[in-house]
Amino acid sequence: MKLLKYALASSAIFVATSCANIVNEVNPTHILDTSNAFKTIENYEAALNGAYAQLRSVNAYGRNQSSIPDMMSDNLKESPENLPQGTRGMVDWVYAADNGEVANGWLGLYTIINSTNVVINGIDAFTTPANQRTANRIKGQALALRGWLHFDLLKWYANNYDRNSNDPGVPVMTTVSSTNPNARPARASVKEVYDRIFNDLNEALRLLSDVDRAINTASRRVNIDAIAVNAMLARVSLYAGLNADAIRFATTVINALPLATRAQFPAIWRDETAAEVAWAIRFNPGEGGPALEVYSPAGNDRASFDASPDMVALYDRVNDIRFNSYMAAGFSTRAPRPATRFIPIKYLGKGNNRDGVTDFKVLRTGEMYLIRAEARQRSGDAAGALQDLNTLRAARIQGFVPGTETGAALVQAIADERRRELFLEGHRWFDLKRTTRTINRQNCTPPATQCSLAPNSPRWTWPIPTPELNANPNITQNPGY
Repeated sequence: MKLLKYALASSAIFVATSCANIVNEVNPTHILDTSNAFKTIENYEAALNGAYAQLRSVNAYGRNQSSIPDMMSDNLKESPENLPQGTRGMVDWVYAADNGEVANGWLGLYTIINSTNVVINGIDAFTTPANQRTANRIKGQALALRGWLHFDLLKWYANNYDRNSNDPGVPVMTTVSSTNPNARPARASVKEVYDRIFNDLNEALRLLSDVDRAINTASRRVNIDAIAVNAMLARVSLYAGLNADAIRFATTVINALPLATRAQFPAIWRDETAAEVAWAIRFNPGEGGPALEVYSPAGNDRASFDASPDMVALYDRVNDIRFNSYMAAGFSTRAPRPATRFIPIKYLGKGNNRDGVTDFKVLRTGEMYLIRAEARQRSGDAAGALQDLNTLRAARIQGFVPGTETGAALVQAIADERRRELFLEGHRWFDLKRTTRTINRQNCTPPATQCSLAPNSPRWTWPIPTPELNANPNITQNPGY
């Protein structure tokens, strides 16, 4: 696509140079094609590492996929400390096609997809019987990332998540941009995007089931392995309405990664344990953090957002281990704030650090229980859904008495538990979009200007960015923009 030509060329340079010394000043990568820039299978592993590094961008999991979905929902309340030139337009749903966050979100994810395509389309030429399992490990991760990032794009820019919907989705990109720099792809249908996502994830699962070495360690799970792909497939299947598949994939993860104990749970958020983590995005000092635009504890100690009052009210403050792991009344690394403000401290820092730099947990076993509960409820297995819900609540809440919800009360209980469990993990906006499509913010006061969003609002779907529309005559805009 024309808009991406120069950015994607830069991504090839990035993946080739950020993790390995395979370029020199005499023969720089930016004037080479991939056949000249990549000469060994190790070069493709370096390219994969570069793609992982790009996930830390604010246009990916350094903000857009991690914290903006909570900012845009009813989980967070904008504070007077928030800067007006920041994410205000996103919070108030007043974005347009020329909005910077909207455009950079599009460009940022496609840039990383291009990086995965460098690996996927090039590594086979360097694969031999002797290194086949090494190639499986590298290519499998790249395929999983490509499928997953198309899913991230679909969530923002498509209006309908049904598996077989013919509504417009997003362009599907499977080639390296430099091989066809003048390509102007149209938007694939939602069904066609899902076809690509499932093809990529299922092939990734096949490859990652036969690799040369372990991809992760017990203490840190920052690369995509077969367990992570099963978790990806569980989430995508839930969105697509494939309940039996969602149950099957979630069960695989649940069996492989038990829920964290109450003693372990707070340590997850300080990167002191990888208990129940299926996949996390690695953040190190100097590389940003997943929620610094919500609360930045270092430097100026800016708390741009508080947990909303109705979010706080959902928790048993005494017995729920999540409450003190996720927020704290009046917290500050400098002067104390009013105790009526609940500051999100979920990503306070590694260990005892207070710099906002922690790994972002993309997929966890806690979510898998909620996926399976929701899919079971949709499938008519209310007893199984309640069992999953009670198992999770008992793991998090000391002295929990098993619930007995049925019918509409069970549906609401699952939704409430997703909100409690997955606070500030990039879910709430999309959970509302795919279910009730209604937001009513409680205690909605300035600086926020918009307090409710109706089901028929076009704002549930981001607009296709103006630069893409200007460069690509085959792209169509979403309704309402």
